Amino acid sequence: MNLELLKTLVYFLPGGFLIFLAITITRDNFTSRLNRVTGAMLFFAGIGPIAMVLGYMIEQSSSGEVPFNQTTLYNLYLIWEFFFPTLLVFSWLFPVDRLRAFKHSRLLYLIFLPQLMHLVIVIFFGNINNLLSSLGTTDSSSGFTGIILKPLSELFSYLLLLVGFIRTYEDVIFGGINLFYVLIAIYFVESGKKYLTNPRLLTQTRVVIWAIRLGLGLLVIVYLGTAIFSYEFPKSISTTLLLSALLIGGGIFTYAIIRHQFLDVQLFFRQSFIYTLISALLVGLYIILGVQSKKILTPLFGDKAEIVSYVFIIFLLLIFQPISNWIDNFIRSMFMHTRTDYRNIIERFSRQVISMFDPGLLRQTIEETLKTALLVERVYFVLYDDRIGEYALLPSEDYAKRKVIDREDLMLRGINLLNVPTYFDSLSDYRDNSALGEILDELKVKLILPMKDAEHLLGFLALTAKVAGYRYSAEDFNLLGVLSNQMVTALTNARLYVESLEKLRLEEELNMARQIQLDLLPSCPPKMACAAISAQSMPSRTVGGDFYDFIPSKVNRRMGIVIADASGKGMPAALMIAQVHAMIHSEVNNGNSIATMLENMNNQVAQSTSPEKYVTLFYGELDEETGLFHFANAGHNYPILARTNGEVVLLETGGPLIGAFQNMHYESSSIRLQPGDVLFFFTDGLSEAMNDNGEEYSEERIRKLVLNNRDRDPQTLMEMVLEDVRKFDPHIPPQDDTTMITMKIMKDYTVFNERQI
Repeated sequence: MNLELLKTLVYFLPGGFLIFLAITITRDNFTSRLNRVTGAMLFFAGIGPIAMVLGYMIEQSSSGEVPFNQTTLYNLYLIWEFFFPTLLVFSWLFPVDRLRAFKHSRLLYLIFLPQLMHLVIVIFFGNINNLLSSLGTTDSSSGFTGIILKPLSELFSYLLLLVGFIRTYEDVIFGGINLFYVLIAIYFVESGKKYLTNPRLLTQTRVVIWAIRLGLGLLVIVYLGTAIFSYEFPKSISTTLLLSALLIGGGIFTYAIIRHQFLDVQLFFRQSFIYTLISALLVGLYIILGVQSKKILTPLFGDKAEIVSYVFIIFLLLIFQPISNWIDNFIRSMFMHTRTDYRNIIERFSRQVISMFDPGLLRQTIEETLKTALLVERVYFVLYDDRIGEYALLPSEDYAKRKVIDREDLMLRGINLLNVPTYFDSLSDYRDNSALGEILDELKVKLILPMKDAEHLLGFLALTAKVAGYRYSAEDFNLLGVLSNQMVTALTNARLYVESLEKLRLEEELNMARQIQLDLLPSCPPKMACAAISAQSMPSRTVGGDFYDFIPSKVNRRMGIVIADASGKGMPAALMIAQVHAMIHSEVNNGNSIATMLENMNNQVAQSTSPEKYVTLFYGELDEETGLFHFANAGHNYPILARTNGEVVLLETGGPLIGAFQNMHYESSSIRLQPGDVLFFFTDGLSEAMNDNGEEYSEERIRKLVLNNRDRDPQTLMEMVLEDVRKFDPHIPPQDDTTMITMKIMKDYTVFNERQI
């Protein structure tokens, strides 16, 4: 390869590269002002080396009397200086658009005036010089004409001197202006970084700043060497430095586009750009090898070099397609591993959310993914709240309050009809009288991303515009559609996980409540000289509404027996029983009569609860010396007294339910127990046990079973009752809370007979 060809390629490749890059960026999104400005900036940068190539080729072939570097065509290369004002406009648009609020946009064209003046002066210097010389040299006329022409003649003479001065020191003057533009551009780009929060845009900005810095460094070397220090760089060195500045800057811009999706260039254009560039290099290499093959092979094969070169060219043609395919596959695999490739984004997002069950952390991950991958400026969540049964706009960085959305809101109805990401402006028919529509307008929402499962709208994401003026592309909509499905799955899993945690927490609380309730029940029945007692309580749930206790009275030396059943089941009933437990212990310790005890308890419960919350209760006291059993029944199932002679007595005396009504009157009674008598207490969970045919176990069946087995000991009798009721109703646990107490008077206890009533 001769030196001239190498020199031509060195000039041509950087310029062609930059112009091709400019066309790619502009074509990708012509509607974006940032893309147009960046494309124009790179186009002007590429004009410089291309003009140098053309000038060199024309100069080599020209044989005219006037040197080519003094012709108008040669001086057109100065068009490349428009790169500097375009760079300044770029810095006003990226990373923060400062021109959005600028009202007098046409004044921006004034920054192109110095470069335009330089181009005009250089190209038309001879014509301008001749014109000003002729206008500055006028005859010394007298009279009115002389008065007018003499000042004009002096003005044109000064203009002639000014133009000559500018032409003489053009490198210093316009080089300084261009350098000043670059410094101002760096300032604006650097100062814009502090307004950025998006991590990917920050990375893009850092890369772009480095491109400008490196290019500026090389320009400063050329400018300082030629202008300030009066050192005349050889033309080849200064040209090399300028080309290096353009090539390095353009190369870093290309890296930012490919690696960090600068200017939001789509994946297809980024891949095609790299493929075209590498293919062009491959074709160029093939051409050089084909043209120079004979010269390369002559030292090896001598006279046969020409024949071998033909074989070599055929071999190159045969392997061209495999090499091209390998390059294509390599480029595709290279883009698949970048963080801006949507396939990679989907894979990473899936890995992150598959095991993420914290709703707050999940929303944070979704927001970070959208901001990083799509450069979305702000993300707002509107999700269905199971606790209140309504949709709610969740707080965010710039929207601190939580706003509940009416289910009947017209905008919400419109969003419920969506199945794919949709521009918010297309929902204009649903904005009238819509509070949600007003909120989304206020937040400057650009895009709505519905999140729906097979049947319901779980919520939606409201996305604002993308940063730096980027637009939503077709790739973005495809990505959002895929991410939406994954978000629905992740949010559903998170909600189910939260529900399971809530269930576990409730189970733990219920277990604790169960333990507390067990602690309220006696650990074992009291041991009495006159009687044997057995007791058992089986809740239908973890905690129950049944209660029994044995309370020795310190006042009259009696043994108190209480059995109670609160309305309802579960925790509410258990809480009421805990209240009753405290009340009855307090009343017994105060030494009140049984009737007074029930009246006081009834008033307290009625005052603290609603009428549908009540308790059935039976309380009795056994006097071990006399055998008298004093009792009162407050709406409870009648205890069964089975005597040794076969008589059955129901203990009915008392009054209404505890807590149903205030100021109720209760009566008490007493009955004398005899040796061998059996007293059986129970709650309605036993008598109302129901089989599969809807039949109740019934109190009558309990009375017969107790009477027929009155000779058994209390524990055996109670087990027989349980066995019989389980045959009737095999549900375990029972359908309702079930409690039983069995007390049997000792047959050999004779003190009762020796005492008088």
